[in-house]
Amino acid sequence: MTTTANPWREALNALGSAFMTSTIIRSASKEAGMPGSALYFRGRVGILGDVSTQTAYDVQAIFSRRVVDTIWERSADVTSDKAVELYVDACRRWGRENLGENAAATRAAELLECVLDEAELAPMLLAQGWQRAPRADDVPARLAQAAMAVREIRGGLYFAALALVGLPVHRAMLADPGAGPDRMTSLGWNEEEIDEAKTHQRPGDGARWRDAERALDGAFLGLLGDVLGEDRLNDLGEALLRVERSDKG
Repeated sequence: MTTTANPWREALNALGSAFMTSTIIRSASKEAGMPGSALYFRGRVGILGDVSTQTAYDVQAIFSRRVVDTIWERSADVTSDKAVELYVDACRRWGRENLGENAAATRAAELLECVLDEAELAPMLLAQGWQRAPRADDVPARLAQAAMAVREIRGGLYFAALALVGLPVHRAMLADPGAGPDRMTSLGWNEEEIDEAKTHQRPGDGARWRDAERALDGAFLGLLGDVLGEDRLNDLGEALLRVERSDKG
C-alpha cells in the first residue's frame, strides 16, 4: 500500500509499521517456534480469533494466497490469543526502545487513541479488532500501538477504495508506480504468480488506481477530521512530525 505524498501521513505509516519488520518481532516469532515472518501475519490477524486461511488472505490481500497458506500451515500450533499477545508485546517493546517520551509523543498518542475511541469503522474488520484491543500505560508503547491501529484504519479504507473503483488488489499493485512487480516480489509473490496477475491487467487500471488513491486520501482525512476537527487534526500532524525516533531495531 503506497502512502500519499504528505509528510505527516508518511510519519504515521512509518510509526505504525516499523515494528512489523524489526528484529524484535522476528525474534519473538522464532522463540514461539514459528518462521521469523509468521508473527506479523498470525499476530495481526489473530485479533479476529482463530480464522481460516481464506479469511486471513481476504484481510491481507496484498500477499499471495500461497504465502498465507504456508504461514498458517507452519504456525498451526500457535493459538490466536498467543499470537496477539506476542504481536502486541513486540509492538510495545519496539515503541519503548525506539520512541522518545516527549510532549509530541504524548500528544500524538492521545489524539490517535481519540480516533480509536470514537471512529465508526464497520466493516473494516482488522481495524475494528485493533480499535478495541487493550492498551499500554506508558507513552512510547501507547504511541506505537495506536499508530499501528490507526494504520489499520487506512488499510481498511484502501481496500474499500479499490472495491469502489472495481480494481482488484493484485491489479492495483501492478498499476501503482510505487509498487509493481518489485514490490510484489518483496511481499512473497513468485514470478509465476506475478505473470498470472499481469494477464488480468486492463488498459484503464492506472486511471482506476489514481481514482482509488484520491478516494482513500479523502476518506482517511475525512474520518480523522470528523473525530478530531480541523484544529486537533493539525495538532496530530505537527505532533507526528516531532516524535523522536532512535530506530535501534
